[in-house]
Amino acid sequence: KQWYQRRVRAGNKGIPATPRDGSAIELVALGYQTVSWVAGLCESGEVSCCGVTNWCGEERDVSFTEWVCRIRENFEESFWCEEGYYRDTVGSERNTDNQLRPNQTFAMVIAPDLFKEGHISRALQTVGTKLVGLVGMATLSPEDEDYEPYYNNSEQSDNYWTAHGFNYHQGPEWVWCMGFYLRAKLCDFVRQADREGEVKGMQVAQYFVTVLAPHRAMIARTPFRGLTELTNKDGGHCPGSCPTQAWSSACIMEFLAEWRTSRVAADYK
Repeated sequence: KQWYQRRVRAGNKGIPATPRDGSAIELVALGYQTVSWVAGLCESGEVSCCGVTNWCGEERDVSFTEWVCRIRENFEESFWCEEGYYRDTVGSERNTDNQLRPNQTFAMVIAPDLFKEGHISRALQTVGTKLVGLVGMATLSPEDEDYEPYYNNSEQSDNYWTAHGFNYHQGPEWVWCMGFYLRAKLCDFVRQADREGEVKGMQVAQYFVTVLAPHRAMIARTPFRGLTELTNKDGGHCPGSCPTQAWSSACIMEFLAEWRTSRVAADYK
């Protein structure tokens, strides 16, 4: 009863803290890859239905190939911000489209061909400066007015923004997101090597080893030999975090597997 009363008093009961009600960048990337795959099945004759008949409420045929082209042609114009990053959503009713979040790195990994090459490098620099923490990534830019980096799901206060963990995705640093950031950085290093015709494997290795040093230290000191779910600001301990979570470790391992087989891999001991 007391918990219920606190939620009512804080004013956030039943309200989505992070609705992301617009067109989310990583979901657009997933949709693009899915429709591209189906378009390929159409071209190879493996499926007979090769389009949709009701396009945005209009009674007309649109092939999957055309759908793919439409996403590709409009993606950069819709999501790129001249401030040097990609919008989190498009069409939000809460005026949150321009929020800086790590989700853009998921999209970079899922559908890299949607992104303009120079923009990716610039966006990764912005993300690296403003979102990358000690072992995780801030789920919202510290410059955003909604930023609340200290998570406590047991907080029984009247604070609308933090009561009962309302700020779960509004600033605390999630570890699994780091795996996607590193994979996006790896792809960018590969593109740089292609442009310059030179593979700087040791420099790349030194960068990644430095970034992952806190992860190695965490694995060594925890009795679970794993990585935590999330941390508070600047890698601070979060009592409400799961002390070891599969996807935190898995996303880092996925990056390591890709790095090991990439053309910019180098032996580092």
